Amino acid sequence: MQSFFDKRVPRLDTSLPSVRHVQELIRNRTMVQVTMVGGQELVGTIKWQDSDFLALRQDANMPLVLISRDAMSMLRAFL
Repeated sequence: MQSFFDKRVPRLDTSLPSVRHVQELIRNRTMVQVTMVGGQELVGTIKWQDSDFLALRQDANMPLVLISRDAMSMLRAFL
């Protein structure tokens, strides 16, 4: 019989440069533009990331938008 711990989701690999860069964008609250595979563009700040999604805050009065990493074609920081 499998235990609960045998079914863990893969952890976020913080040794990857892309993961570290997104963490820096989160820490600095940098505005980003996310372009989706279909061409839709979203602008906001990333609140958190995990192995499957990014949470984007577009406006203080709006709820977080969860973006699948597979649905993104580009992530660009506004510096």
